[in-house]
Amino acid sequence: MSTYIPRNDGTRWADPQEIKSSNSIKQIDVSKECNACGLPIISDGQTAYVDSSDTHTLVFGSTGSKKTRLFGMPLLNMIALAGESFIATDPKGELYEKTSGLATANGYNVITLNFRDLDKSSMWNPLKLPYDLHHGGKKDEGIALINDFLNTLAEPQRKETKDPYWIEMGFSMALAYMLFFMETATEKQANISNFITFFTANTSPESAEALSNCTAEGSIASINFKHILTNKQADRTYACVSSTATSLFTPFTTRRALCQLLSKSDFDIRRVGREKTAIYIIVPDEKTALHFLISVFVKQIYEALIGEAQIEKNKMLPIRVNFILDEFCNIPTIPDMPSMISAARSRNMRFFLMAQGMYQMQRKYGEDAETIKGNCDNWVFLTSREYGLLQEISRLCGETMYNDLSGNKMSRPLISVSELQRLKKEKGEALILHGRHYPFMAELPDIDDYEFKKYPPTPAIRKRLPEILHYNANPVVDKIKNGKSPLLFSREVSSRRAYFEDIMDDLDLFLTE
Repeated sequence: MSTYIPRNDGTRWADPQEIKSSNSIKQIDVSKECNACGLPIISDGQTAYVDSSDTHTLVFGSTGSKKTRLFGMPLLNMIALAGESFIATDPKGELYEKTSGLATANGYNVITLNFRDLDKSSMWNPLKLPYDLHHGGKKDEGIALINDFLNTLAEPQRKETKDPYWIEMGFSMALAYMLFFMETATEKQANISNFITFFTANTSPESAEALSNCTAEGSIASINFKHILTNKQADRTYACVSSTATSLFTPFTTRRALCQLLSKSDFDIRRVGREKTAIYIIVPDEKTALHFLISVFVKQIYEALIGEAQIEKNKMLPIRVNFILDEFCNIPTIPDMPSMISAARSRNMRFFLMAQGMYQMQRKYGEDAETIKGNCDNWVFLTSREYGLLQEISRLCGETMYNDLSGNKMSRPLISVSELQRLKKEKGEALILHGRHYPFMAELPDIDDYEFKKYPPTPAIRKRLPEILHYNANPVVDKIKNGKSPLLFSREVSSRRAYFEDIMDDLDLFLTE
C-alpha cells in the first residue's frame, strides 16, 4: 500500500503545452465548422484551444474589462460553428450584432427577445409553459413555475420592505387569483394581460369570496383564498393587501405593447435541446424595470429542457444547450439557481456566468453564492478593485517556494493582489483557473482579431402585435354556483400542499402578533 507524500515545492504557472494536452481541451479552426466548442483558453485568432467538457465557467471582470469581447462573442461564434444551442443575455445588443449572422449562416433558428425594441422581438408568453404543464397532467410543475414567476415579481419589494407581512399576503392573493385564472382560461386567453384585467376587476372581498367558493376544499387555490379572506372584515387591511398584490404587476400595467408581445409564443422553448437554436435576450442595461423577465425566462427554459432530457434514454438533451449569462448579478435572482447549476451537467447543459465581482454575487444569492462558485470548475479573472475577490483569486493560485539570500526556503503568492490589478487589458491578459491544472496566464485576441467568417446581423422581422382574446370569469362562477360544473381543483392532489400550508401558518403568526 503506497503512502501519499505531500509535495512541498509550492505551485507554479501552467505551461501552454500542459493545457493543450488536457483531455478536456480540443483544438479548433475558427474559420470553419468544428466538432467542439467551449471556453477559449489559448487562441491566436485562427486556432483556438477550448474546454469542450461539461464544465461550468465563472468570468470575473469589472465594467470595461472586455469580458464580452474576449470571451462572450468568441464563445458564441464557436458554439455556432459546433452546432450546439445557446441562450445569451445581451444587455447592449452587442452579442446579437456580432454573432447572429454566423449562427444564421450555419442553419440556426435565431430567436431574439428584444425588450429594448419591441418591434424587433420574438414573442414569448411567460404563462404558456405553466399553462401547458397545468393542463397536461403536471399540475405540481405548473404551480411551481407560477410560484417562481410571482416570486420574481415580488423580489424587489421584499428587498425594500422591513415588514414582510404585506408582501407575503399580497403574494398569497396574487397566487390564488393566478391559479383560478390558469384553471379556467383557454389556451389562447392565458396571458398576463388578461390576468391583470381579471385580477383588477375582481379584488373586492365579495369577488374573492365568490371565486373561493368555486374551489375545492384543501386545494392550493382554496388555501390562499381563505387566508386573504381572514381580513375581509377589516376594510383597510384588505385594501392594503389588494394594493400590494396589484403593485406586483406594475411592470405590465403601463406597457400595452409589452403585454401584447407577451400574449403568445412564436417559438417552442422545448425544442432548444433538439434543434440548433440561438436565443438572445436583449434588455436595457440602463433601466432595470424589465430585468425580471430574464430570470423568468431562464428558469422556465431550464425547467422545460430538464423535462425534455428526462424522456431520453440517457436523460440527456440530444443537443447541448449553453447558458451565457452576461451581467449575471445584475438580473433578479434566478429561483433555484444552485440546484440548477448542480444538475445541469448531467442533462447536457452548461453555464457561463459573467459577473463584476464576488460581492455582487453574495448580495444577490447569499449563502447560495458558494454553491454556485463551487460548481464552476473554470474561473477567469480579468480585473477588479474588489479586495475580497483579489484575495480569493490570489489564494486559489497558491504560493510558490524560493530561497532567500541566506538559503532559507521561503514562500510567496504565485500572483499577489497588487499584480492581479495590473493585468494588461490591451494584450487581452486573463488569469484562468482551469479544472485541476495549475493557474494559467492567457493572452486572448479581441473579437475583431478572430478569423471567423463575417456576416451581417440577422435582420429582424417586424411583426404586427396581436389583439388579445378577452377572458371572462363570470360564466365559470355562475356554472359552479348553479351546480352545473364541479368545483375547480376537485381532483387536485398536490405534494406542495404541505409547503403552502406552512407558509400560511407563518403568516398567521404575523396576524396574531
